[in-house]
Amino acid sequence: MKKILFASLFFVCFLAAQAQELNAIVSVNSSKIQGSRQIFNTLEEQLRTFINDRKWSNENFQTNERIDCSFTLIINEMPSPTSFKGELLVQSRRPIFNATYTTPLLNFREPSFSFDYIEYQPLEFYPNNIPNNLSATIGFYVYLILGLDFDSMSLLGGMPYFRQMQTIANNVQLNNWSGWETFGIERNKYAIALAFNEPAFETYRQMWYDYHRLGLDEMAENPEKGREKVVTSLPVISSIHARRPNSVLVTLFGDAKLDELVNVLTGTSEQVKRQAYKTLRNIYPTQTIALEKIKN
Repeated sequence: MKKILFASLFFVCFLAAQAQELNAIVSVNSSKIQGSRQIFNTLEEQLRTFINDRKWSNENFQTNERIDCSFTLIINEMPSPTSFKGELLVQSRRPIFNATYTTPLLNFREPSFSFDYIEYQPLEFYPNNIPNNLSATIGFYVYLILGLDFDSMSLLGGMPYFRQMQTIANNVQLNNWSGWETFGIERNKYAIALAFNEPAFETYRQMWYDYHRLGLDEMAENPEKGREKVVTSLPVISSIHARRPNSVLVTLFGDAKLDELVNVLTGTSEQVKRQAYKTLRNIYPTQTIALEKIKN
């Protein structure tokens, strides 16, 4: 009996040590659709299980190391009982060392997302053989979350996950699903995968590590040193914008980091503030109100 009890405790402890990577909040908003909510409740629960209970990498995560993220699916249309159209918002964040603050890593909205779903049918996912756009899209963003998190912790540490994104983007091309086009749209999933795997933009990923690990993580013990490293993100983003103004990397950085960057810049010298304001105003001309805080 003691052996059985010991084995059971060992198994539980082993599972705890092998915790999945994500701690995702999942929400399906179907307020625009009339009728029963049952299918949407089932979809929400299945997505929550699919994301949180699946092992997405070979890394060993402790329970307290799981990455906080959220997936918000808004259903706008239901053309048939098994087809859906809507939008998807994906967000993730990580804690800052020696601080109570968490920093956003991803804040991305896919405004047009179409998929098929049959209630209670298992959500399957194999990067080399993906059966539907729902599994493909969710899996893609899971790997983006993992890649951004690992890149923020170690230099180019997210490479395995960005490669998985590229594998998914390549393998779904024959399906002609919306949002995976190889041309014409800078913000789609194929463009995201290409950007993070393109050697020409490796400087962005190096900057991402410097910004978080050598910048924000240093600010608790050495605010000035950490702030200086965060500010070095500006010339990198400016350079990418100059080469490719519509690059999805510029968009991803602005959507996730702009408010935070503005707050950091308020503690710099007047000269740095003026130059930063000028640079960011050129890159993000529609964000004037947010950028005005730099000058205050």
